[in-house]
Amino acid sequence: MTNSLLPIFILSSSRKILQVNEPAIQQFKLNLAYNGFLAMDEPSNMKWTRFVKHLKYIKEAEETFYIRTANNEYELVRFKCHYHVKNEEIVAHATILNHLDDTAYDLYFTQEDNRYPLFSTYDKIPHGIILTNANDMIFDLNKHAAMYLKREKSQVLDSAHKSIFDSFNLKDSELSYYFSKLTEEKFATIHVVDQSQSNRALYYEISSVFDCKKNLIVTTLLDETEKIELQQKVEHQQALNVVGQMAASIAHEIRNPLTSLKGFTDLLKIDATEDAQMYLSVIDSELQRMEQILSELLMLSKPANINVELLEFDKIVQNVIEFMMPDALMKNVMIQFISSPMTVLIEGNENRLKQVVLNLIKNAIESMYNGGTVKIEMCINRGSLLELSITDEGSGMTNETIENLFQPFYTTKTTGTGLGLPFVKKVIEEHNGEIVIESELKKGTRFSLHFPIYSFDPLDTLSPNEKDSNYLVT
Repeated sequence: MTNSLLPIFILSSSRKILQVNEPAIQQFKLNLAYNGFLAMDEPSNMKWTRFVKHLKYIKEAEETFYIRTANNEYELVRFKCHYHVKNEEIVAHATILNHLDDTAYDLYFTQEDNRYPLFSTYDKIPHGIILTNANDMIFDLNKHAAMYLKREKSQVLDSAHKSIFDSFNLKDSELSYYFSKLTEEKFATIHVVDQSQSNRALYYEISSVFDCKKNLIVTTLLDETEKIELQQKVEHQQALNVVGQMAASIAHEIRNPLTSLKGFTDLLKIDATEDAQMYLSVIDSELQRMEQILSELLMLSKPANINVELLEFDKIVQNVIEFMMPDALMKNVMIQFISSPMTVLIEGNENRLKQVVLNLIKNAIESMYNGGTVKIEMCINRGSLLELSITDEGSGMTNETIENLFQPFYTTKTTGTGLGLPFVKKVIEEHNGEIVIESELKKGTRFSLHFPIYSFDPLDTLSPNEKDSNYLVT
């Protein structure tokens, strides 16, 4: 140390100067009578505390601090430090950096990346990392860990390792098993759920490894939300497929006796009395309702095999509006239709698209018990999509209702089957379209359908022989 030309300090964890060489005294103009401590400005004091905790576990690190000299001036100094475990001393090689002006000084201590070297790198890793020392105290974590725990970094530092789980609802038995695995096998994993958000549950995998050599627990938090949600969707789809197959079988079996019942009902009407005619009409009406439900079940369960043709969608909408107008007027509902000024074509099946528009307009009318206006608007969106929006002034829907709206058999109506909107969604997907729902309680709901506009290929106008020949477009 005495032969070194570089300034060298030997410091305690509290910055007490235990030993210093002559180059350090000369270059830093140190006043060693100043309580025997290395004086720093306040931001550097705070940073030193965090730096020392970090240094004790990685043994070597470097950082920059503002040091006060005997002239009451501050010098920006880069310390390359080694922690001597046996003596609990810090050996620091010091280098004075160029003086910074006030603006650079403020920037230096406020920029987010100004941290000790470990987490300036780990912050870029897309999952949480937490370091716990042998005293079971958390001494560092990266920004993803703080985000997953929904706490500020300062709130987590120096807290017990067990505090990692405060943000999650876990049974005591689950935590006991986790810590026993970590103690005995030096590795433990636990899966937790964050249900603090009302609209979505978040899933995390927390894994801890105990490094015996460094007396260090490294804990990782991995966000598994997308993976779990995908698994749930696959399982739900598999369940729906089974239900669909069962529904198709049951529908076919029921249709045979239903046909017989309708036939005998028609025969009974021939000689029935006036009172009997009334009862038979009710029976006939209910049979027709049963047949409609069976048809919807079959359309949902059987594979799509539709005939596609070029269609003017606005004409389909106009036909449906004309059909629904008498029912709307009976319920004191006005239908306002704003068509696109341009004539555009889409590829699709006319009958299935009519059924889609019919279902949506019918739902809009039924949502307004005291009358109102259904606004239907067609326009071209983003130049390549045809958008049809159907807006009502009904009671609106909650987020929970919107999430379940396309599930088979889910309905908010007392007499509904819950099959209309699943059919709508299926038909739209068959036509490579999408459906968007916007709703506000007590104000109404807006269904927006988007379909790709058909674009003509110049080759479509050629004969097969012309298509096969050498055809150049100049």
